[in-house]
Amino acid sequence: MVGHTRRFNPSHQWIRRRIRAGEFRIQQMDVQTYFMRRTNLNALGQPRSWTDHLLWHHAAHTVDLFAHQTGSPIVRANAIQGPIHPELGIAMDMSIQLRAASGAICTLSLSFNNNGPFGTFFRYIGDTGTYLARYDDLVTGEDEPIDVSGVDVTTDGIELQDREFVAAIREGREPNASLAQVLPCYRTLHALEQQLTAAD
Repeated sequence: MVGHTRRFNPSHQWIRRRIRAGEFRIQQMDVQTYFMRRTNLNALGQPRSWTDHLLWHHAAHTVDLFAHQTGSPIVRANAIQGPIHPELGIAMDMSIQLRAASGAICTLSLSFNNNGPFGTFFRYIGDTGTYLARYDDLVTGEDEPIDVSGVDVTTDGIELQDREFVAAIREGREPNASLAQVLPCYRTLHALEQQLTAAD
């Protein structure tokens, strides 16, 4: 099982239920992943044993979620990146465009240069409404809160992900976010990395 927590956040689960019930169809996802990063430290301020990466870490969550939510494979992907940081050796800004076979599109903006609230914020634009997901919270396009407390046994996406991992082991079944399910995401990331390398 791969740690694609966005599949488990109640906000995204609520959207998925509407999609599966035929009540909502994604036309576009607009996603912003913003941090301020100058050193290779984790969220707790501790040194990482690996270098964080906009494409291979942060974009992976959105690329997987977009295909998962649309229920459609990604058929086109484009990426551009800003300058490489002289010490970290990674791009600090990136822009990614995706298109699913269903026709839905996704625009993803990522930055380690953002001076402001950090994290990933998802705007779902669909045929019957607009929704903004901020981790476990969900609001309408008019910023009206949506109660997601009844979606699952807790409103903590990380706990729900952990529960799925343990439940799949106990029940001897494939978990949601299994390696087989998310492998297409990493094929897309590989293709994007090749684009970025060829452009440099």
